[in-house]
Amino acid sequence: MKEVQSAPEVGSVRQFGRAFAAQGIYPDRLAQILLAAEMGDPRAYFELAEDMEEKDLHYAAVLGVRKRAIRSLDLIVEAGDDTDAANDAADLVREELSGPAVREALLDMLDAVGKGMSICEIVWKGARVEAIEWRPLAWFDIDVETGTALSLAGDGAPLLPDKYVIHVAKTKSGLPVRGGLARLCAWAWMFKNWEVKDWAVFLEAYGHPLRLGKYDPNTTSPEDRRTLLRALKMMGTDMAAIIPHGMEAEVIAASVSGTVDAYERAARWWDEQISKGVLGQVATTDAIAGGHAVGKIHEQVRDDIRDADAEQLATTVMRDLARPLVHHNLGPGVALPRVRFAPPERVDPDHLLRLMEVAGPAGLQIATADIYRAFSIRRPDDEDEVLRFPAKTGTVDPPGAPGERQLASRQTGGDPVGELTEQLRASGALSVAVDADLSALLARIRDAGSFTEALAILAALEGESLTPELRALLARSIFNARLGGSMGL
Repeated sequence: MKEVQSAPEVGSVRQFGRAFAAQGIYPDRLAQILLAAEMGDPRAYFELAEDMEEKDLHYAAVLGVRKRAIRSLDLIVEAGDDTDAANDAADLVREELSGPAVREALLDMLDAVGKGMSICEIVWKGARVEAIEWRPLAWFDIDVETGTALSLAGDGAPLLPDKYVIHVAKTKSGLPVRGGLARLCAWAWMFKNWEVKDWAVFLEAYGHPLRLGKYDPNTTSPEDRRTLLRALKMMGTDMAAIIPHGMEAEVIAASVSGTVDAYERAARWWDEQISKGVLGQVATTDAIAGGHAVGKIHEQVRDDIRDADAEQLATTVMRDLARPLVHHNLGPGVALPRVRFAPPERVDPDHLLRLMEVAGPAGLQIATADIYRAFSIRRPDDEDEVLRFPAKTGTVDPPGAPGERQLASRQTGGDPVGELTEQLRASGALSVAVDADLSALLARIRDAGSFTEALAILAALEGESLTPELRALLARSIFNARLGGSMGL
């Protein structure tokens, strides 16, 4: 297990120098490369995939986004069961996977997204992982019969057990070599490559005047004709030339009408098709109509693709890394830990604020830890100096009809009932009305001849009506209070 089996060697097929399959690509050649990959000779296809990623800025960008999306996920390791041995295995795998050797190799494993598969060799130090080395796929042969079995290219030696992380990206069902995005995008990449070349040729001559040379065919020798042609070419670059006597050089101004962006539109269209194939959308990579809302919708589609890639990668890590780690350190009978990638827990600050405004007054309890996490701020310590904010007064949206809510919205915060009571007290109207009734009552009690007669006067007061003034004042106050209550004031 300590032996490094597939290291590069001088004089062998395992060398980093390679052919450039994309050079001078044309439809017949591309079809041959793709067919050979299906028939068990994918070396040229893997080299083509490398060239596509190195030469095309757009393809490299969107494929890089697809690969690096895994960086936004948390790597989680859970024990296979409740036994102490399973917990020890989970701790072991968690420690190894959080180390730099594995974290740096995750992107190398995701090289399979473009090529269909990737091979990384594990360099062991004892029973622990020291490094994980990416290997070019051209260094391996694929079995023609199965389409999946691998061996070293050249000598055909089988791969050593527990030595390789072999990741297959299943973007489609079928052979691994047919599942890579490079195969899907190869035709679009080739046609776009042609458009860009034609565009460069067009731009080189666009707007330049036509240089026309004239000579007498009866008296001009071939050498003079070549001299005239060289002079015309020099006029296009150096803006100076000499020609033999008797010849003419005429400069005809270029006249361009109509649209001249056909090459750009064609190249942009092919870029959009590549974006659809790699990311499942174009809104977050190309400036198209739709605005922020369209981008948000397509962002969710990208999350679906990211999660599918992460699930496949987690399965590979469990099989090719977690299993040999547990087997060689704790024995074969220990339950393997479960490995998964999960998005970090996030709370939308805007959503939380709306929830607090609406559901908070209704009695919903919200943990302060969620508020600190949503706004990415640290909970202050006891010795920290903190900002103090005055409490906001006011009420939630009042109930009632729209007209009533509109009227209520014009009111300022405070206690309307208390304000009405204060207005009555300040005006003295209530005091005058009550004092009048009270004065009459006290006069009758003073005129009573005995205590028993005074009690009879008080008992008879329950059946007597209030004065008209006090009755009208109380009626107006009760009406105003009910009106304010119906509008939520």
